Amino acid sequence: MPIDAGTVTVGTAAVEIPVTCVMPFTLEIKNNDNTDDVYIGPSDVSTSTGLRLAKDERVEIGLSPLDRVYAIATKAGHTVSYLKFSKAC
Repeated sequence: MPIDAGTVTVGTAAVEIPVTCVMPFTLEIKNNDNTDDVYIGPSDVSTSTGLRLAKDERVEIGLSPLDRVYAIATKAGHTVSYLKFSKAC
């Protein structure tokens, strides 16, 4: 099973988690910040509409090929890590 990993710097504007695949895949996202929350959701995600990930929290999401996930934070320089698990891409 191929695994892709990376880190994305997030700030006060929504940033796409840069993963794609032609097959369904699983995406795990971890909030790397040790004090503040990060929020994930669609391209228009905000700190009031997104799924909140508390400090050091992680979530696993099953996605289809055209799905995209975005992240936003309340400060600049925030980072999230991700792992993509797929059968083939």
